[in-house]
Amino acid sequence: MHSPNGARHAGQRSGSAVTAVPVLAGRAIRALVTAAIVCLIVAIGVGKLFLHVGMSPVLTGSMRPSFAPGDAVLTRPIPVSQLRAGMVVVFVPPGHATAYAHRIVSVSGSPSHPILTTKGDANPAPDHWRVTLNTPTITQVVGSVPKLGYPLTWLREPRWRAAIIGALGLLMTTVLTRSALRSRPRTSPRRPAHAC
Repeated sequence: MHSPNGARHAGQRSGSAVTAVPVLAGRAIRALVTAAIVCLIVAIGVGKLFLHVGMSPVLTGSMRPSFAPGDAVLTRPIPVSQLRAGMVVVFVPPGHATAYAHRIVSVSGSPSHPILTTKGDANPAPDHWRVTLNTPTITQVVGSVPKLGYPLTWLREPRWRAAIIGALGLLMTTVLTRSALRSRPRTSPRRPAHAC
């Protein structure tokens, strides 16, 4: 025969197990998000430092379907003497202040100071400008990451950058504090001695 106390304890244990599942899931999700953010920051730092790989947001649709607004392009510097038609490069056109990532249609001029004719993949005709390069290197697009351009664009604005850095700091502080509190040994309360 089962005692009612045993049934009550079993019910309490199963209820606490059900309650613990969402708590553990929340902790796992927070840990995964934190790890993903840290890995992304480390990957960007390592890529920039050792591989000289940069990242820039795509702002317009002139290069569809290769990449779209909101994507991020991965770039690396190459000597201008290596430029060939078909490459996608990042440059500031004459009379503009914003950099463009367009495909090279033709290369003319000298190897050390080439003149580029460019075109966006989505545009019907080549760009109206001609780009004369006076630097030894230019940035070539070597890949793209969908939708990563949005956070990169936000990070360029001081208010968003401050908000994201503050949120990351708060998240890391919360995770480390909870981890430290969980690792502390729990002391059981002392039971009063019985008088004889």
